[in-house]
Amino acid sequence: MARLRFSEEFLESLARLDGRVEESVWEKLALVESFPGVGSSLVEPTLRRAYGPACLKVAAAGLDVLYERGERGADGVEVVDVLGIVSQRAVR
Repeated sequence: MARLRFSEEFLESLARLDGRVEESVWEKLALVESFPGVGSSLVEPTLRRAYGPACLKVAAAGLDVLYERGERGADGVEVVDVLGIVSQRAVR
């Protein structure tokens, strides 16, 4: 199981979501926490430029949650940086 680390941008975006959508985001992040490679590497070029070439995404209620797999900590647990949330409509 990975350890999730949240960016300020992600937390600010999350705070603006309604409860149902926020719950969907947390459900997807639970999957990422258990299986860090579960996301798609098919990330739009504009998002790659904004979040880095190694970012992955998972879809949640019309949003893309962007994250990046990190290195293992001293305790051997993989760290996953949760980078941001973007509307799928805004990107397409």
